Parts: sequence; structure tokens; C-alpha cells
Amino acid sequence: MRKLAKRHVAVPFALLASIWLLTMLVGCGKSGAAAEPGGPVTTGGAAGSFEAEIVTEKQDGERFEGVIMLEGMEETVRYEHVRNDAIGFEMDYDYERFERRSEAGRERFVSRYDDPVAPDNYLEITCSPWDAETVAASLSEALSRDYEVLRESFTLARAGECIRLDASEGKGGTGTPDRLQMVYIIPAVDGSRVAVSHCTFESADGFGARFRNMMHTLSVIAGQGVRRLSGEQAVSAIRRYCLRSDPDLESIVNAGEYPVYWDVDSSDEHEIVVLFRSYTGAQIRYYIDPVSGDTYVTEFVPGITSAEERTDESLNVRDYLD
Repeated sequence: MRKLAKRHVAVPFALLASIWLLTMLVGCGKSGAAAEPGGPVTTGGAAGSFEAEIVTEKQDGERFEGVIMLEGMEETVRYEHVRNDAIGFEMDYDYERFERRSEAGRERFVSRYDDPVAPDNYLEITCSPWDAETVAASLSEALSRDYEVLRESFTLARAGECIRLDASEGKGGTGTPDRLQMVYIIPAVDGSRVAVSHCTFESADGFGARFRNMMHTLSVIAGQGVRRLSGEQAVSAIRRYCLRSDPDLESIVNAGEYPVYWDVDSSDEHEIVVLFRSYTGAQIRYYIDPVSGDTYVTEFVPGITSAEERTDESLNVRDYLD
């Protein structure tokens, strides 16, 4: 891979909020599909195919050794087995190099060598109730704002046929960006599973290759679903986030000298928007995916800016729930 121009591109997963659109009980519901232990049942073809539940003999957290090929050489890897019934997948990951972080609605496998607060190299897995074609179109549109996205059909060793989006080239021939993304959308009987690997350009041959190996161990099982956030939960989480981010804010709120408040600005099945009216007069809006919790932020300052402006800030509100 030849790097043409160094350019920082960060595409927060909050941009992809249009994928998960459901009402009260959302995520990947149980499908009732049957499968023989160790034997996947495949239906359909190409992007319309899916793997029914695959039952393995390994338990969640079970550890073992395996061998992979990396840069033309065999390497022994110490694996831990993951089974997530809520999202609906099983997978093996290299526990010596990655830390497993389980959250509501997603699993992340983060490099142990990265900043734990803001990692650059990690694999994230979620589920969507939408079919793979719909999810792929939504993700491709969002990623194409900053990347030249290559879409292709791809076969994973255990999960079978999927759609893969390669986001490793900057938009408009700007060269290879600092951060690369590879997205796998895997059809399932109850929607799809979405896996996104993030790595730096410098780590593409290392972490990028390890993520690809991990993806070949992934198999789809029936999921249980993740509950949609309510407006009240969203407001509470954003308030807690703001107070933690600004140590002086709580005393300002308690003093009551300036109007400061949080409220639901708008809400539907697609998105919850929480408005924070700052003591500075700024109107800060948090656009929240009610399923995944991923959030992006805009700011409007009356008399200074003419309209809302997107900021670089992003978060997951599920990290700030009670």
C-alpha cells in the first residue's frame, strides 16, 4: 500500500444512525431458525443469503490456541471465545493483543497498545434489524463523505457471504487517510450483523490483518435484541455527560444565575435530539441513535453563527446511563 497524502479522517459511527430504525423492542430478535450443531444452514444467494444459528462446543470466555498466517509466516495466537446472545454472534479474538469491551448493543475488541479512552485500532460488532442491502447502502453513503468506498461481495469462513465496504482511500484522490475502516455486513434471518474494523494507516499490515483473521472466526446466531432508549434516558445521559465534561458546570447550574437546561428537542423512531442550553447562550444539540446510542453534536450560537454547525465531538450515550 502506497501512502499518497497524510490526512486525518475520522468518521464517527454516529453518522450511521439511520441504520437502526425500530420501535420499543429493537435489535436482532430471535428468529427461531434451527441448525444442526456445527452445521450452518444457508438460505438464498449472494447478499440475500444468511447463516442460521451455528452452535459450537466452545463456551463464552473459553481460551485456546490457534495458528494464523501473518506476513507469510505462521504465528501461534491465544484466543478467547466470545458468544453474545444479545447481538447474535460468536467469534474468537486474540486476548493477548486485544481487550474485550462488552456494552449494550455492541462488542468492541480494542488494541491493548492504544489509548484506552480514544483507541485507534479496534473491531466493533453490532446488529441491525434491517437487511444487508439496506444497511450497506446507508453505511456506504455515510462513509463516502470522506472516503472513496469500494463495495464488494465477500465470503467469510464461518459466516459465509457478506457485503464488504473498503474505506481505505481518501475522498477525491486525496490519498490514503490516517485512519482506515473495513465494514462487513452479514445477512441474518433477523436482519444483519455489522462489523467495522478501525486501524491506522501504519497498522494496516498488523492490526488490519489480525482483524481480518478474527472476522473469519465469526458466525451468526439468533439475537435477543437491545431496547430502544427513551427520551428521558437520553436527556439524563446527556446531562451526566455534560457535567462530567465540564467540572464547573454543576456549580453554575446550582447557582441559578444563568438559564441552563436540557430537554428533548425532537424524537422519533429514527433519532432523539437533546438540546442543551449552555450558560454561554449556545444551543448544543446531541443527535442520538436510540438503539446503538451513538451520538454526534452540533452547536448554534444566536447572533454569532447563522445556523447549526457540526462539531468534532462524538460519544455513545449508553456510556452515561444510570
